[in-house]
Amino acid sequence: MLAGFVGSRSLPASFSPLVSSLVASFLARGFQVASGGAVGADQFALSALVEQGVSASGVVFSAWASASGFPVSVRPTVGCFQASGGQVVWGSASVGAPRQQVVSALLGRNQRLVSVCSCLVAFLYGPSRCSLYTVRQAVRRGIPVYVFFCGGGAVLPADLAPHCFVLQKEVV
Repeated sequence: MLAGFVGSRSLPASFSPLVSSLVASFLARGFQVASGGAVGADQFALSALVEQGVSASGVVFSAWASASGFPVSVRPTVGCFQASGGQVVWGSASVGAPRQQVVSALLGRNQRLVSVCSCLVAFLYGPSRCSLYTVRQAVRRGIPVYVFFCGGGAVLPADLAPHCFVLQKEVV
């Protein structure tokens, strides 16, 4: 079983302990953990795997064809993750590719992640458009979605709300 961890790239670092705790809880229940390798919630989940010494229980779905595509702040964590036995599923975007190609690769990464997950944990902060896209994909596939509202005016569209488990209205 695979639990996907996604969320806003602008998720404050103060949420890292919550993400880490949830990663540990899912691992204790026999799940593996997946993320997209972005800044924010994805990076917090990836860091938790590395810090807990369980990188081999994780997988990163990359939009990029190489590590140089990851955000600069995420690259060291991805390197440690891989060196510790973590798996990266590479995407198709190359550094410097046209914006439309990069956006397509990012959305494709999220679709690949959802296609293999048993559930999705989403941390919404602010508009979180890409995260909401991923939540929508999970709902369409009938995958349970657990949502944390983390501030910044995050909202769950009315069509998604009945299909998601909202675990906290606001985390402080």
